[in-house]
Amino acid sequence: MKKSNSVSNSFAYLALASGTMWFGGYVARLLVTFQLFEPADLSLKSFITNSNFPVIVQAIHPLVNLTFFTYLVFVVFFSLYLGSTKLKFKQNGWLFIIAMIVYVTLPFEVLLMLIDYKLIVLFLESNFNSGEILQLVTKRITTLNSFPIILLLSYLAIPYFLVFKPFTLNSKNEN
Repeated sequence: MKKSNSVSNSFAYLALASGTMWFGGYVARLLVTFQLFEPADLSLKSFITNSNFPVIVQAIHPLVNLTFFTYLVFVVFFSLYLGSTKLKFKQNGWLFIIAMIVYVTLPFEVLLMLIDYKLIVLFLESNFNSGEILQLVTKRITTLNSFPIILLLSYLAIPYFLVFKPFTLNSKNEN
């Protein structure tokens, strides 16, 4: 395996850092969001009223911002890493699998990020409409119903690939 240059290592570090922050925020956001609804249907739990819902929404706002912006940073720096590294997919299957996980899930995550963008715009308004925010949160949950679970399981495999680096071919240096 060839040595990487410092620019490539910097991109890898920034991609790993932003990806870790995004993944942690994503898990926290899922846990908080799903606690708002009854398990059987998408009705709010009984303790949530019109008076305390805006406070709950303000607690979710940082998680929405965190997941939105760190995912964008992650994808940009991961792409820059792939463009600047000397590692080839053919010799490093682990890198190919990680790239496939990132780029196959990207269009679905972008679809959900369009809803997140509308949420961020509503959060920035001083008198936001709680009903509209609830509608967008419900839409985000129902749009790609089981995608977050698939995404979490896929991204949980990435540390395994980074640590053990399976599917690496030993190249022979023939001079």
